[in-house]
Amino acid sequence: MKPSMFARSLVFALALWSAGLAPAKAETDWPKTTVKLVVPFPPGGANDTVARPYAQALSQMLGQPFVVENRGGAGGAIGLESVLKSPPNGYTLCMCASTVVTTVANLRKVPYQAADVDPIAMTTMYVSGLMVGPKNTARDLKEFLALAKANPGKISYGGSGVGSPTDLRMKYLGGLTGTEFLSIPYTGNAAALNDLLAGVIDSIIELNGFPHVKAGKLRMLAMFAPERHPDFPDVPTIGELGFEAVNAPVWQGFYGPLGIPQEIKEKLNKAVAEIGARPEMRAKLMELGFAVRSLPLKELKEFYLADDAHYKKIIREQKIVVD
Repeated sequence: MKPSMFARSLVFALALWSAGLAPAKAETDWPKTTVKLVVPFPPGGANDTVARPYAQALSQMLGQPFVVENRGGAGGAIGLESVLKSPPNGYTLCMCASTVVTTVANLRKVPYQAADVDPIAMTTMYVSGLMVGPKNTARDLKEFLALAKANPGKISYGGSGVGSPTDLRMKYLGGLTGTEFLSIPYTGNAAALNDLLAGVIDSIIELNGFPHVKAGKLRMLAMFAPERHPDFPDVPTIGELGFEAVNAPVWQGFYGPLGIPQEIKEKLNKAVAEIGARPEMRAKLMELGFAVRSLPLKELKEFYLADDAHYKKIIREQKIVVD
């Protein structure tokens, strides 16, 4: 008697299983326990602000706790390095800005480069603006550049030190226009924003300054984003003003060590995209200065590597170094 179709299928399935070719169930039912999200900066900053709502939403969606652990230092390198040293099983991930790789790894002596880090899911793009305070009289970017050219090395900008997004963008803008700005480094953008409001410095590229622009305490000259902000429709993008190259993207996402199973990465990527598509999440993050963005895994890896190459170009052309 010939074996039935079911019997033949069963024998074939068992043969596959014994050969190690059957689908691995353990990977697709991730997560089975708590997932640690390392934010490589102190609580309350931009990275932490985005990480916490995503952690809460992922916990609810996937049925296991996603716990944020703040581990700052060295521009984010300490926290990211700890993640890269963890087992590639999807239970220890980094949630941070792309600049932790694209600037820190290109400016500091750290034990990783872009090729050593696996981008898994994009969450948001920073939506920031070039803002001036009471110390500066410029009403638009043209006037701002004219003031800087008339006062070389005296028109100041604040930011979180060499290699920060503000620092790179202002140096690139200066290089493209033959303008010399004065960099005033701070431990973080919050302190720089306070000094801008007090008239101590001239300018900043920031997202947390939007409420002060609405209140008339600051003036925004250009938007660093792909499109105009709905709350500031009269403020042109830096690209519209002829300096698209200066708008080096700053985006946030989930990263991990190389070797995390593809099934886990796909599951997290799709979950993050689904959460970001929720109207309430998009509205909440836009109020904070973040535009939700997502990319499939393959496109994300390509975007990530191109982003790293772009920052390398800026750093090389402007001869930016960490003192």
